[in-house]
Amino acid sequence: MGKDFVDLARQGENAWWRYLASILLIVFGWLAFSILLVVVMATILMLDGNPATGLNLNTGQFEGVAPVLIMGVLLFGSLPLIAALFVAVRFIHQRPFLTLITPRARIDLKRVGLGFGFFLILVIAASVIEALLFPGRYQFTWDAKEFLKFAPFALVLVPIQTTAEELLFRGYVLQGVGVATGRPIIAATISSFLFMVLHLANPEVQIDLLLLPAYYFGVGLLLALVTLRDNRLELAIGAHTAINLFVFLFANYVGSVLPSPAVFTVSELDPQYALVSFAVMGILFYVGLFARRRLVSVAKDGVS
Repeated sequence: MGKDFVDLARQGENAWWRYLASILLIVFGWLAFSILLVVVMATILMLDGNPATGLNLNTGQFEGVAPVLIMGVLLFGSLPLIAALFVAVRFIHQRPFLTLITPRARIDLKRVGLGFGFFLILVIAASVIEALLFPGRYQFTWDAKEFLKFAPFALVLVPIQTTAEELLFRGYVLQGVGVATGRPIIAATISSFLFMVLHLANPEVQIDLLLLPAYYFGVGLLLALVTLRDNRLELAIGAHTAINLFVFLFANYVGSVLPSPAVFTVSELDPQYALVSFAVMGILFYVGLFARRRLVSVAKDGVS
């Protein structure tokens, strides 16, 4: 499973020093730039003379700041990540950047749409069931003015952010570890663990230090398995984008790493429900795509 996708990395150079150089470039280009943005934003707020604005060091959240600005600070760092990945793959590993995504001649947007639409339906269903099981947990907080100011930026920045993470974890890391070990399932596990580690910095993880890291590991593992099964990254990009856009636009929760003027605000993040519901969604997503090959056949009519 997934050997074709992993073997795309063999089109380039895979000496250990090339991976070391690439990792250093990615860390500098992504994390350093992102940290710099947060430091600059925090400094500006500290010096603006307004006691209501600032960075809460206890929660790691900006306070008294428009959600659009917070989103820009937190997500804009994805652009340097994509740039660093491009330089690493194209010039250090000397292979086409497109090999991070697909063996085909171009990206199949039908597959991205399929992953997005299918998983969005599952997320909506899980949220409706949660609202029915726990009355009062979902509060209708829609503010048309704030929502319409926020939504256009979210629709642009969130797909960039999710695509950047997919290119890194389900593209570069999955292929690199797969080539090194010769075992795609080990590559899927390691890439999912690193994806989980990245999200440990999110403030909501403090709610449950076991179940929420397990949730993020599960997200990474599902997307890795889908990528390996399909031998392409588009489905994972679509599904990941559906998850994040739904949270930011329709059902954000109190204490989110990125507060937003969503249609609904969830009063508490339930780690048990999040993990169990995602496990069910993951099974339905994987089986629906591949067991009978019904949904995925729609995308096969695209790029060949």
